Amino acid sequence: MISYSIPSDVREDDELGRPALVTSQGGKVAVDQALLELWRYADGRSLEACLAAPDLEAQPADTIRAALACLAQAGLLRRHDKVLSRKIPDPTRGDLVSAVIVAHNGKGWLEECIPSLLAQTHSPLEVIVVDNGSSDDTMQWLRRDYPQVNALRLAKTQSLAAAINQGISNAEGVYILLLNQDVRLEPDALAHMLDAAKASVTCAAVAAKLKLWWAPSFLNGLGNRVDSTSWGSDVGIGHLDLGQFASMREVPSACFAAALIVRSAWEEVGPVDEGFPMYYEDSEWCYRARLLGYSIAAAPHAVVYHAFGGREGGDDKGLTPFKLRNVAYGRLRFAVKLLQPRFAARFLWNYLNEDVRNLIVAVAKRDLGIGRAYVHAWLKLIRDLPDIIPQRRGLQARRVRPETEVYELQNQLPGRRLWRSYPELTWSRVQSEYLSLILSQRTSAMPEFAVSERRPHFLIVSNDVVDTKMAGPGVRYLEMARALKEELEVTLAIPSATSLQLPGLRMVQYWEDRPESLKLLVENADIALISGYMVEKFPFLEETKRRLVVDLYDPFFLENLHYYATEPTDTQDNLNRHAVEVTNRLAMLGDYFICGSERQRDFWLGVLGANRRINPSTFGDDASLRSLIDVVGIGFPKREPKRTPFLRGIHPAFTDKTPIVLWGGGIWNWLDPLTLVEAWPKVLEQYSQARLVFLGTRHPNPSVPEHEMAAKTVALAEEISEKDETVFFYEWLPYEERESLLTEANVGVTLHPVHIETRFSIRTRVMDYFWARLPVLITSGDVVSEWVSEYAVGKVVPPHDTSAVAEALCEMLESPLASSEPGFDALRETFNWQRVVRPLLEYCLHGQHAPDWDRPGELGAVRLEYPERSGTIGRVMAVWRAEGFIHMLLRIPSHLRWRLRHWYHRLRRNRIPQRRL
Repeated sequence: MISYSIPSDVREDDELGRPALVTSQGGKVAVDQALLELWRYADGRSLEACLAAPDLEAQPADTIRAALACLAQAGLLRRHDKVLSRKIPDPTRGDLVSAVIVAHNGKGWLEECIPSLLAQTHSPLEVIVVDNGSSDDTMQWLRRDYPQVNALRLAKTQSLAAAINQGISNAEGVYILLLNQDVRLEPDALAHMLDAAKASVTCAAVAAKLKLWWAPSFLNGLGNRVDSTSWGSDVGIGHLDLGQFASMREVPSACFAAALIVRSAWEEVGPVDEGFPMYYEDSEWCYRARLLGYSIAAAPHAVVYHAFGGREGGDDKGLTPFKLRNVAYGRLRFAVKLLQPRFAARFLWNYLNEDVRNLIVAVAKRDLGIGRAYVHAWLKLIRDLPDIIPQRRGLQARRVRPETEVYELQNQLPGRRLWRSYPELTWSRVQSEYLSLILSQRTSAMPEFAVSERRPHFLIVSNDVVDTKMAGPGVRYLEMARALKEELEVTLAIPSATSLQLPGLRMVQYWEDRPESLKLLVENADIALISGYMVEKFPFLEETKRRLVVDLYDPFFLENLHYYATEPTDTQDNLNRHAVEVTNRLAMLGDYFICGSERQRDFWLGVLGANRRINPSTFGDDASLRSLIDVVGIGFPKREPKRTPFLRGIHPAFTDKTPIVLWGGGIWNWLDPLTLVEAWPKVLEQYSQARLVFLGTRHPNPSVPEHEMAAKTVALAEEISEKDETVFFYEWLPYEERESLLTEANVGVTLHPVHIETRFSIRTRVMDYFWARLPVLITSGDVVSEWVSEYAVGKVVPPHDTSAVAEALCEMLESPLASSEPGFDALRETFNWQRVVRPLLEYCLHGQHAPDWDRPGELGAVRLEYPERSGTIGRVMAVWRAEGFIHMLLRIPSHLRWRLRHWYHRLRRNRIPQRRL
């Protein structure tokens, strides 16, 4: 059993203006109120107790598990369970490595750096400390305490690049280990870096995994990168290290705070460019090496702790004018020297825009030192062009790679995760990013997610309203969620707000105009169920690595043949082509498919076969193909429907003994309510007190337009003068109230023409009739009519036969309900929800991706720039909070340009005609 406690030296901090926790090493981690409250609550409690916390009932169990795992991995909670200690490899001997440390007044840092270096498992090791014009007693201390260290003193402080070059010129090793003075190495760091270097013949340098000295569970970076905008950045800075970077093999550049250089590559690429006074010298050397055909390896197991701002970190005061001038100049020199004209122009133009914008901000704040720094950087670039151009020409003559190849590596790299300069760990970040990584098994094993500790998380995405008033799809997904929630962690995602509150069932709204709202839910589930046009509305579904169940219960492209039958032929053809294309996309997308009946399954097997989903891989996995597609239809709840008065004795037209004939669902265009109304006068001749009730003249989803058949039915009832006399129409009843009407009725009716939709459909309303033990009158031609005959629970009539309908109704009103009881008992045994969902449950518990699964896309977390806010206003406020009011205003023009481009491309896509598959 896992339990938690708060380490004695971890505490809360309120100096940041937001919740924060202080690590055992003295650094600060910015958190939010939700995570802070869980941190407090977990102290002295078990995992099970945290999952049952009263204030967290609305949260998915997996999110709580992930939050606890992140707090434990961050060192903010102590996890009490069986944890294996980290094994240090045995000492090894190999090639000589020369460690070069550039130091400046760094005795306090070197006191920890050098012992960690001398404790490396690899040998032999040569240590060179380049004292870059220090004014303290570093040299005397080194010669006294570490006589084995080669101490090289520079009388005058030089640029970092110059100091590195001088140190390497005195090195004899086959490999050179470059280190900042403010680092501390794990004992096996060098061994892992050497393994990475030897794994590729093109390796020029190896980047260690730098972690924050004062928050050692968070990344300082695994290499770095240079983009066409903003400053150069450390790869993954601020990310909580859960082991998600273990598979990284190559990075754009190695940070020279801890980098291993291959001597042969150094001699080919050349020394560090001493024209960089500070910053960008490491990136320039690495990108130069890559242009010449080399690679920069990542060593994600080579852990080095870097102070990066001091022993307590969080230096959010920004760059001084002196440092800013150097960093602004560094990126300009980088672009001019390395990039070909087209790329260089783009980089320089972006840098100019940013520098001018920042200059305006500095002037507005009357910070003339910052303003001058930008001006000096550009003037220095102009002065240095005569020196840079010859170097550029020499490099361009030797290059073997284009920029497109060099820069494409950066597309998949993780971005920054800092609040100001502090690592940030919030509930929304856990939910939007770390949970997805854990569930996709891209992290180290988390005890909170051991098989015995959790149930699979199943997301059911409803494409229809789930509320007190709902149609068949909403009912299906609600009852499916109820049936599965005992054995799975179930979330029901719905497209609109709901007033339903069901114990033990989590319902979350998503928005079609905000795809990220659903993406967040899908990426944080193990399996997601989707249907219909979702694949078109949410294109990310074709890239997700989550397992997808596609619900084919509703053959919508067959329904559409009737729904749009009155439209012009060209319109119908285009709509049909579109529906077929969506269906084909679904067929290619699913790992597992469910449908409503064996007849439907035969139909969908044809569709899957046409889309090459029936192939040697799926056939070899299961020759019956039940592991690819199986029947999960409609079932009955365990409980009995509620029997409360609804019409009898309440409505003036209904007495306690009034016979009621019920049309228990929507009046859709592909149904035939007109024959029922035409037959009604003949029923009244024998049963004058009978009443006909239609439920569903309008769809409960307001976005669904009224069907023409509903208007025709109401008009026909008026024509025979029975509307509101013996024929009554209701728009739609709340879900619970419909049960009262079902139990009051004497006969349930559904009629339809014989057409292709009929053959493959299942009428949800008829399943309601079965549940309420209500005898059924139905037209022949669909699978449900066959069940009515098989179980002897009603009558089946030919299509459009008014006389047969009238005669059957009269007979059913005459016969007692008890005559159908044995059939209803058998139906309940066959169609209870627990039995119906069993194939789906088995897939969720034991299934995998389809054997022929090959979905494109990058496996990883959902990355939202400001995940704690949603919507445009929320993002604006987040920028204001993180970067200030002026920066928020300066972002508006670029956001408007992006919007215009987005609208333009979307308009073009809509104008491109669909191709027939």
